[in-house]
Amino acid sequence: MANSIRGTGIWSGGDKVAVYRLNVYGEMCPIPIVRTKLRLKGIARGDILIVESDHSCTTQALVDVIRKMGHRVEVRTVGNGLWEISIEKCC
Repeated sequence: MANSIRGTGIWSGGDKVAVYRLNVYGEMCPIPIVRTKLRLKGIARGDILIVESDHSCTTQALVDVIRKMGHRVEVRTVGNGLWEISIEKCC
């Protein structure tokens, strides 16, 4: 289950949005993509989902799929072999 916090939006121009986190450490495709799609269905437009990944191929595949879905995506390296994929739900 992803955690939710209220915060200032990354892309929303300062509007208040909910920020959720989803940890997919140790999971291989397509599981992280399926879990991310399901979690995005449950959040409001403009909210942020931060997916935490420890696999470079999973991270890139997830970014590609989410961009094709029309959402905004930003990837940040947070450690050696650790990434955060920030997704703003756009549609």
